Amino acid sequence: MQIREIRQLPNLLSISRVLLTPLVGYYLSKNTLHATHIAALLLILAGITDGLDGFLARRLKQTSELGRILDPLADKIMAGVLVILLILYRDFPIWLAGIIIGRDGLILLAGLLLLGGRKVVVPSNLTGKYAFTAIAFLIGSYVYRFPFGITLTTWATVILVVVSTLLYARVFWSVRQGKAPPRFHDTKVLKILRGGGLVLFLLIFFYKFFEFLC
Repeated sequence: MQIREIRQLPNLLSISRVLLTPLVGYYLSKNTLHATHIAALLLILAGITDGLDGFLARRLKQTSELGRILDPLADKIMAGVLVILLILYRDFPIWLAGIIIGRDGLILLAGLLLLGGRKVVVPSNLTGKYAFTAIAFLIGSYVYRFPFGITLTTWATVILVVVSTLLYARVFWSVRQGKAPPRFHDTKVLKILRGGGLVLFLLIFFYKFFEFLC
């Protein structure tokens, strides 16, 4: 890992997500509709950087060990801090915060053990990315105090967090045993089911959200 890797655009985008978090907290504390809109826009900007960093790393051929660490680490730091801010300003349930932060803490600890002991960097798995997406929508629902979104995304978050944690545990155990991490065998049917499920979720969520705003 080299210091110059920090200056690569994909890694700077990952770091920017963490730097945006205090701004989101500031606008959440204002507790006005205008400030809520600004906080939501900052969260959308953070989400865009989350998609761009990996894309640009591949496009610019700037994939690196630092990038593989920074991307999921930035997600976990941002989600954890936002959850704490929402406890303070939006009555976010402590039990749900415990699940999200506890899961991220376990994954970080396991990742550090693998990096220190076997010099292995475990990338985010697909279910983990969906879990982060669900958490992002959950956070957005609490930012706006959107009841339907809170109910829908709470269940989605809990299910995806549990599944992704079990999958990470499987990878951790395999690597600790000196075996290669289990590979996910994707298929066309699974891609169609995932894509269809995601589109359905987004349609329902945003239909209800715009209904809520109106």
